[in-house]
Amino acid sequence: MNDVNASNSNAIDDTDVQPADETPITAATNTTATISSARTTHTSLWHNPQYRSWFTADTASATGLALKSFAISLVAFSLTRSLPTAGWLATASVIAAQISGVFGGTLADRHNRKRLIILNAACGTVLWGTVCAMLATGLLTFPVFAVAIVTASTVNGLLGNATNAMLRSIIPTADYPKAQSLNQGRDSVISLAGSPLGGMLYAFSAWAPFAAASLMYAVAGVSASMLRVDEHARNAIGRDSTDDDITGGMSSRHGSFIDDFVEGWRWMLRRRTLMAICVIAALLNFGINGIFATVQLQLVGSGVDSVRIGFVDMATGAGMLAGAVIAARVCDRMAVGTGLIVMSLAALATMTPMLVSRAYPVILVSSLLCCLPIPTLNSLVLGFVFAKVPTDMQGRVDSSSNLLGMLPTLFCSAIAGSLLPTIGFRMTVALFLTALAANVTIVLAMPAVRSIPAADRWDEAEL
Repeated sequence: MNDVNASNSNAIDDTDVQPADETPITAATNTTATISSARTTHTSLWHNPQYRSWFTADTASATGLALKSFAISLVAFSLTRSLPTAGWLATASVIAAQISGVFGGTLADRHNRKRLIILNAACGTVLWGTVCAMLATGLLTFPVFAVAIVTASTVNGLLGNATNAMLRSIIPTADYPKAQSLNQGRDSVISLAGSPLGGMLYAFSAWAPFAAASLMYAVAGVSASMLRVDEHARNAIGRDSTDDDITGGMSSRHGSFIDDFVEGWRWMLRRRTLMAICVIAALLNFGINGIFATVQLQLVGSGVDSVRIGFVDMATGAGMLAGAVIAARVCDRMAVGTGLIVMSLAALATMTPMLVSRAYPVILVSSLLCCLPIPTLNSLVLGFVFAKVPTDMQGRVDSSSNLLGMLPTLFCSAIAGSLLPTIGFRMTVALFLTALAANVTIVLAMPAVRSIPAADRWDEAEL
């Protein structure tokens, strides 16, 4: 699923994150584990050297992503002087990542995940290092830049699922809500520092954010190489599990790539609650991402300096950071259904002021407030889905649900870039607000979603 995440808000995801345990988890037994206290959970996580290596690798790659993502629209606009072109490049990047990600989940379930993480980091280091060098020497053209962006997105889509899927082999299921709140806090800090830092680096020179991103991906690769996790355990889980509630009555033994690919989709499409969550995620992602894309392109087109644009992402990061603190306190006790209702209402209410004003302070305040409930929602929803999906299918369910939850969002930047010059800021925002209003109606009208319980009763709920 897709995280609602600061400047690139993906409402409900496992962004960027998902957990596991060095001891094989069979069937659904661990879904009933009692969630430990915040202190106990945090201690167990940080005392686990494998989790520390995983967290470092994931943090470095997330930092690299934040630094280079901020500069992409600015570089594209500087090369073309066209808002629609800059918007369509961002859309092409997301489409490439989502299409390749559909197959990436199956790759993550069939191959050594550590090697996939290292390969992804190596590709990021080389690609962004090349973009940096070409910008520094004045050789970069828009077609070359576009190819680099789409290639990087494709590689990340194919290989990026391995990071999330591997976490199930590192920490226990019961630790997931707290691990997710930690990751949300980490992502919030990156948003707070990453975009302003990216803006300052870009103000220094257009190549600087890409140089920093290349370095961060190199750090991610080195950290991933330190992981020592026996991934053969997940194959044993698939062979030994006989619980039809978890496997859906299907064998988890690996067949051909196509067989495994189809099996993952079949398993997911049979889960009604999961499909409903995907619909909700799609509407939230489309509405929130669309408004943020509209804001960024409006500021870029208006000639606002890169540092001030970066402060918008800083505001969303501040909201996420404060929200992560709240999530750490309530994610053990709050019902998932309650979190979905709160997030849906909050997204609509906090984004509506931009319909009547595009003043910079209004944008900052709305962005901050919208992100406050996101970490709690991500911790609840991703924890629930994580606990109900068998270990050997984490990658496939992750990629499939991501595609469904992000499908309308693929076109947010293109829609915003195309509509801004024709119908203006307010009407473009109104279009995305309509999606958020539709989502509120759906959430309130679906008892199956509203009734999803808190973590200590997940064993009673169906996915």
